[in-house]
Parts: sequence; C-alpha cells; structure tokens
Amino acid sequence: MMAKHVMRVHMNAQRVNDQPEQEGELSLLFLKKYIAYCKAACGPRLTQDACDKLKNKYVLMRSGNKEAEESAAHRNPIPITVRQLEAVIRMAESLAKMQLKPFATDVHIDEALRLFQVSTLDAASSGNLAGVEGYTTQEDHELLNRIESQMKRRMAIGTQVSMHTVVQDFQRQKYDEKAIQKVIYTMIRRGELQHRLQRKMLYRIK
Repeated sequence: MMAKHVMRVHMNAQRVNDQPEQEGELSLLFLKKYIAYCKAACGPRLTQDACDKLKNKYVLMRSGNKEAEESAAHRNPIPITVRQLEAVIRMAESLAKMQLKPFATDVHIDEALRLFQVSTLDAASSGNLAGVEGYTTQEDHELLNRIESQMKRRMAIGTQVSMHTVVQDFQRQKYDEKAIQKVIYTMIRRGELQHRLQRKMLYRIK
C-alpha cells in the first residue's frame, strides 16, 4: 500500500501543481505520521538466519557472475559488489521497519532480493543502467580495454609521462576524456600507475 502511494506520487509528479491531490486508502497525513513513527521507533537488524541466507545467496550470485565472465571471455556488465549487498541489507531492514518489526527475517531478505533482481539486474541486462556508477555496457568495456592496452604499450614499466600529454595523445585519437580518466583511475587503484609531482606525472609501476 505504501509502495503504491510512493509510485503514484512519482508517476504523477508533473500533475501535482495542476490537480488537487486525491486521497487513497490512507490519507497522506496518516502516511507521513506513520513513516515518521517508523523512523523514530524502529531500528530493525538482521537475524542470524537472515544473515546466513543472504551470505549464501551473495556467494551464489558472485559465483554465477564469475562463471558468466569466464564463459563469455569478458567482464559481465552486471557486477554483484559489496555496495549492492549493502543495498539489499538496507532494503530488508526498511521492509521490516515498515512493519514495525524489531528484526529483519529471511522473509524480508527474500523480498529485498526479489526487488534487487527485478530492478537492478534486469535493468542492467537490458542496458538501462549504462552510465550509472559501477555499470558498464559491453561496448564501453571494449573501449576502456583498448585505451588501457594502448596506455600499457605507450608506458613501459618504470617510466613516467606527463599526465597532460597522455590525455592529449588519446584525445587526438578521438577518445573521450572521461573514458581516458576512468582508465587512469582504474590502473592507479589496481596499483599499476602512480601519480607523481602533484599529479602532473604518471609513473608506471607494473
């Protein structure tokens, strides 16, 4: 019921100023008070059974993602990361909070995983999450791989090059600056590159 109300508010956002608000099964004032009460009076945490269920499901999802990557010989555009795991936990706790439950059980975990499946995974599979942090289309992934391969050929291990020069060279090849910066950031995070001289130089470590 509450979810229907939230969806109706978002779907009719453009018409809010033109039409008087209609009450549903519950008044808006009641819902506001109920939500405020839930936030103030309830702080559910996962039960041990719920934790175990989520842990096992997470391992299965990670394993399935790894197998898909190996069989397809490229990065799966649907990463199952710790960030997504935390999102599922927050959803499960929120579902329990709406029911004023002191603990989020495996029932809430099931519903949170279902919501995650139909929203995030299905959207990523259809390409609707392209551009969202953490998600990369196959086309973008191939582009980033090309930039990284060229950068490694250009910079031998133990050499350093001006950051500005590197970016300009790739831009002359019609590569997008955001993609170039993303590759540099990824290689720095993996410990392959290092900033030097107040981020003016790039040093190839490995």
